[in-house]
Amino acid sequence: MNKNFKVLHIITSLEQGGAERQLVELVKENKLHAVCQLCDGNFYKEELKNSNIKIFNLNFNRNFLDIFSLFKLYKFIKHFKPDIINTWMYHSCFLELLLRKLFFLSRIPLVWGLRCSNMDMANYSLLLRIVIKICKYFSDTPDLIINNSYSGLNYHKAIGYKGKNIVIHNGIDTKYFSFDSKSRKSFRDRYKIHEDSKVLLCVARYDQMKDHQILIESFREIKEKLSDTILVLAGKGTEKFKEKNGIIALGAVKNINYVYTGCDIIISCSAYGEGFSNALAEGMASELIPIATDVGDSATIIGKVGKIIMPRNKAQLIQAITEALQISKKAFDNNKKLARKRIIENFSHLKMVDSYHKEYSKLLVGKK
Repeated sequence: MNKNFKVLHIITSLEQGGAERQLVELVKENKLHAVCQLCDGNFYKEELKNSNIKIFNLNFNRNFLDIFSLFKLYKFIKHFKPDIINTWMYHSCFLELLLRKLFFLSRIPLVWGLRCSNMDMANYSLLLRIVIKICKYFSDTPDLIINNSYSGLNYHKAIGYKGKNIVIHNGIDTKYFSFDSKSRKSFRDRYKIHEDSKVLLCVARYDQMKDHQILIESFREIKEKLSDTILVLAGKGTEKFKEKNGIIALGAVKNINYVYTGCDIIISCSAYGEGFSNALAEGMASELIPIATDVGDSATIIGKVGKIIMPRNKAQLIQAITEALQISKKAFDNNKKLARKRIIENFSHLKMVDSYHKEYSKLLVGKK
């Protein structure tokens, strides 16, 4: 398959996040790709620079429409001469759309990358709601819209998005995300966790859609009966939670694979909005037993390996966690192996990369 074409990826920033992680995994496989950040973000910068990926920063002003930065983007596109432009998430889609209308860039094939599903827009800004509606109105502009979940595809069609919509699930680097006994011991020694304790893990930024509160409330009840259970929270903003009574709050973590391997059960308790949960799949690849709310494509990720519950249902969450903790050691260890096997067989990093490049190749047929 010919991969000798240049793709410019436009994203809000390279701060920590699921979309950002997938973008990094994709461009690392092709040195001809480049990344343009609307706002400067450092979390993945070093990793991309080490892979010799070109990064361009617009330093966009978040508070108003920055025409000067928009012109800088136009100049960079003219300089880089991409064969394809791939925007990631709503703001990037909107800004490239505006640029396209102003500077007549329609000859360059355009791909939109949409990452969420049933967003509860009441919890987000008026600006974001306006951007989503404008993108909906012009959703026949891109040559292709790539959703990372079927729930996301169905959601966007339901609210009126047009054009060609497909799904490419996220891909997990199962070599990087894998169990390591030395790292497990190191993690547990660092946080003074006994080797026989069962550790629950939630990897998610602090956001209403992630519903940390119901997880913490459920954990407190579980802790009363199973006192050696520990809950680890990782993700931007989680440092706000007090570390007490079995809760370890880490905040944003650079080497999240180190955290995965020290834990036993990965929990995604999102109330809404999730598309494809990277954390859920990465945790499974690291041999963590999955428990997730039926939001986004979590049920597709888990299959028959773990437990799917209804969102915002504390009783079901408590029951699912308790049942997972109380099975035999043999069954517990076997479920861990099955979790990793499912990710390897269905959601590999290379499968995701190959799917993107096949779609890019289709867009360029007859254009080169």
